[in-house]
Amino acid sequence: MILDDIRNSIKNNKNLTEDNLIIRGLWSVDCLFKPNVNERTFNYKFLVAQTLGQGCAYSLEREYDVKYLESLMGKNYLDLDIKDTALEVAILDAIYSTLQRKPDKQIKIDGTSVNKTVDRTNIIVEETLRLVDKNNLKRERPLIANVGVVGNFIKALLEADVDVMGADFDPEIVGKKLFGKAEIVHGDNTLEAIKISDVALITGMTLTTNTLNEIIDTAKEYSTKLVMFAETGSNLGDFFVNCGVDCVIGEPFPFYIFQGTSTLNVFRKE
Repeated sequence: MILDDIRNSIKNNKNLTEDNLIIRGLWSVDCLFKPNVNERTFNYKFLVAQTLGQGCAYSLEREYDVKYLESLMGKNYLDLDIKDTALEVAILDAIYSTLQRKPDKQIKIDGTSVNKTVDRTNIIVEETLRLVDKNNLKRERPLIANVGVVGNFIKALLEADVDVMGADFDPEIVGKKLFGKAEIVHGDNTLEAIKISDVALITGMTLTTNTLNEIIDTAKEYSTKLVMFAETGSNLGDFFVNCGVDCVIGEPFPFYIFQGTSTLNVFRKE
């Protein structure tokens, strides 16, 4: 499992000192965000962790016990047995931020969240379209699968004249056609969507839901390119690429949803 590999890479890394492993900060944040009319309201919980670096993960849990989080402060990660996957991913992401190699491309975006939504969308869509091999399509037209639907991505991809389908667990959009064209299937059908697509655009949250391994295996078996946009595990880009993702766009906290400057780190498979 990829998560086990990340754990082991931390535990076996001789270059890490205790300073790199001490938990210095933990934040549990409720997030509601709707950047524009193309998007539903995102309703998530995310966790931010600080060691010497900083990491983040979105969580399926809605509540975290403050006393428990407080009990982790000042502790060495290697001395802990953390059962919550998202919490551990945030801490691993923070530790790994001090080890991450230089990205293949780094872009900084500035301004309001409304402006940055557009800039971020363009960057991610450009990386997705770059992987479309028009000489080896599975059907007459390119098909992109968006796993974990983002309305702005789907709209921009449709405007680029490719076919798009989405996979998601949100009952408000499952079974509908976004922008009149993009069919949204239930998240249980994610692997089927990946099988028939030329490129699948997935999220870093697949790490915390323990679905990333089977997504990578399915993509490899059916010759589907993978692009990951990662706020969860944003510092693990080169690790994901080494495991089989073709391109990772890592977005360390603070994300585009906050005003000011955000950074996008692009890692590409050689």
